[in-house]
Amino acid sequence: VYKMLNSCITQQNHSSNDTALNSSEKLHTLLIVLYIINLAGGTLGVIMMSRQLFQRRSQSVMTIMIISLLVLHSFMLLSIPFRLSYYILGEWKFGRFACRLTSAIIYLHMYSTFAFYVAIIIARLLRLEFRKCYTVAWVGAVWLLGALVVTPVLLSYYGTSRTYRSSECFQFHGELQQAHMVIANYCLVGILVVVCAVLTGIQLTVIYRVAMKYWPDINSHVEFRAQAKSLFFILVTLVCFMPHHVFRVYYIQNYDLDKDHKLLLYNEVFLALTTMCCLDMLCFIAGIVHCSQKSCCSSITGSGV
Repeated sequence: VYKMLNSCITQQNHSSNDTALNSSEKLHTLLIVLYIINLAGGTLGVIMMSRQLFQRRSQSVMTIMIISLLVLHSFMLLSIPFRLSYYILGEWKFGRFACRLTSAIIYLHMYSTFAFYVAIIIARLLRLEFRKCYTVAWVGAVWLLGALVVTPVLLSYYGTSRTYRSSECFQFHGELQQAHMVIANYCLVGILVVVCAVLTGIQLTVIYRVAMKYWPDINSHVEFRAQAKSLFFILVTLVCFMPHHVFRVYYIQNYDLDKDHKLLLYNEVFLALTTMCCLDMLCFIAGIVHCSQKSCCSSITGSGV
């Protein structure tokens, strides 16, 4: 009987280990697929939008915003091959600093992109008009702040509180044992969720009023199309950024119970989902093509925001 019990326990352990391995393999495969899609689609979108901007030679406020998003997406896309290498080979081969930099880039990209989305949405909601020099000045200030302050500070502290194996990367969950890191994460989650919820409510209200005002020929009015474009940015935020932040709260509260690192992989999947926002450029190109075929609307990168 004792031998039979030991045999059953051993079989159960093997079965649970096999299940965990299969689950991890599926999550790794999902990560690879997501990053390949984002790398291919994002690169195509950046190239096509850059060509579109070069042909139109527009100098509007929207063009400056789009160029900033293009640069952000380009930096993030350059980091994806390093992530793919790690998930395909199962080993990090580029050193500890490159690991921290690659990991930090995805967060810098996410929050910088969100900041530009919010700026575009607010400018359209309030119908703000900016001179080009003012727009260039504040966009340049944002870039300088990010390059000279945020990025150095992040790289100075991110992933440095504990010693990690050189063959592993993107496993900085040990940082969550520090109270200030937990507080910072909760603050970022709270800010994004609140801002997104408020802007979504306001944007839906504005679109409803504009739709009722111009119904039924709403697509022929510039005001409705402008607000619809703003709603697109909100939808990107809801689809790409919100799931990661909602799961982040659960992950922070339960990471210490994550003995088989399954939650860590789920967190990586939600983080990979945030990079799908780089596909927005393909949507912009599709909008431009649709508008040119209809001959009924101004360019997405045309005058005004």
